[in-house]
Amino acid sequence: MATAACVSSSLSPRAIAAPQASHAFRRGWPGAAPAGARGLLHHRRHQHQQQPAGAVPVTVRVGFAASAGTRRINHAGAGAHLLLAPATPPPPLGSPVTRSRRTAVVTAAAAAAATPAPSSGDRSSEPDDPNDPSCSADEYVKKQQSSAIGLQPRSTWKQEMYAVDPGLNQLLVSEGSTISQLFTQDDWERHRGVSRYWRHLGTTLKSTVFLRVLEPVLIITGAAVALAIWNTWISVAYALPALALNPITHTLSGSVLSLSLVFRTNNANRRVIDARSLLGQMTKSCRDMIRMAQYIPNEGGCREAVMKHLQAFPYALEAHVRKGRTRKSKKDPTAFRVDPIPGLSRALGEETARRLSQCENIPAQVLLDASTVMTRALSIGMSTQIHQQCEIILKELSQVISGCEKILFTPIPISYTRHTSRTIIIWLLTLPLALWDLMGMSMIPAIFMVTYLLLGVDEIGVEIEEPFCILPVRPICDMSEREIVGAMDQVLRAPDFKPKKKD
Repeated sequence: MATAACVSSSLSPRAIAAPQASHAFRRGWPGAAPAGARGLLHHRRHQHQQQPAGAVPVTVRVGFAASAGTRRINHAGAGAHLLLAPATPPPPLGSPVTRSRRTAVVTAAAAAAATPAPSSGDRSSEPDDPNDPSCSADEYVKKQQSSAIGLQPRSTWKQEMYAVDPGLNQLLVSEGSTISQLFTQDDWERHRGVSRYWRHLGTTLKSTVFLRVLEPVLIITGAAVALAIWNTWISVAYALPALALNPITHTLSGSVLSLSLVFRTNNANRRVIDARSLLGQMTKSCRDMIRMAQYIPNEGGCREAVMKHLQAFPYALEAHVRKGRTRKSKKDPTAFRVDPIPGLSRALGEETARRLSQCENIPAQVLLDASTVMTRALSIGMSTQIHQQCEIILKELSQVISGCEKILFTPIPISYTRHTSRTIIIWLLTLPLALWDLMGMSMIPAIFMVTYLLLGVDEIGVEIEEPFCILPVRPICDMSEREIVGAMDQVLRAPDFKPKKKD
């Protein structure tokens, strides 16, 4: 991919992290890498600042090879990387380092950065024009957020979030605190603050739910205006009957509508909880395998091979649950497809990563390769009990794959979703007829409010039904990788476990 890039260099203490420091991605420079550390200590960093016209911030990876001190900066989307000349290793945590030396920002021109990754499905054959404003991510999001008005304010915060987790669905993430990020204590304080009522009310126009339901809300409100015009002027001028309906109809059917919305929203919320539980199970199983890896023989590189396959698994799972979203135009940047090769390459090498990327089920193949390594370790002299425990952990990871597939491939019954949509639209379109005799012209703002409230609840259920496009999958994968890489040296230095022979 051809890219025009502006590169300015400095290294920020918030830009580089290592597994040795807890939450190092927030606190600054890591300690010096241990001499025997394997692999690349890395962290993704995105820092937004004023960019030249037509440029947008992109994700970078900054890492330190323990053996040579070489710094590698990878462009996450394009697959390109910059190798800087070997430099002095980063100073220990807490040492004074000037800011002029600590900022690293890589920006790419919008024409290159806005080019989406390949995805399955038909694409438009129209050529890419860098001068066409439709190439902008903001323009596409704005058009698809609400087809009636297209309101979508430019958001620096959302750009930073997409840089951290580019697999998020850009059409479903709102301003402020969101489930798409890993919460800190500061986020929790802000989330439960009493000021949330006024803050949330003030950001209504930026709400994803509001923007997405705005079109049907305006249409139904327009129908209420047309009814008011008919009953107030046209029916009087031409001696035609006024249109009205007995409110008892909506009173009786309102309970049915409420049950339909509650049932659907509760089931969608349960899918989010299940998906997050599966990601937590993945993290837990990886930590268990890190501890058990100390008992795998070092001979033949078995222990290191198992750790590397464990490091690759989270990114393989991410690619499996985020295989891509097709858009009509190939210039649409929201047609993102997770590329598993960068994450797999850091752990297993580029050749193995490309082989795995051709598999139908990448995470399952990673687990199969790990089992093959442990079978070889068993023939070398690995304890059968330890082998059994390790296989149980791999079985748990396999169950994570199956659980994610169940959520991803099977929605809430489509007939239920269709019936709920039809019921709510019919109920709202006829509601002005029931309210006219009771409220008169004041019925119009009441219809707008009721329509927004009901459609908003239904929209929330639809948005969270497929949770992997809104959950922080990439940050969780990065967290697991930092833990695995951080423990790599200690695990590899552990002496071989040799079970005692029975007399």
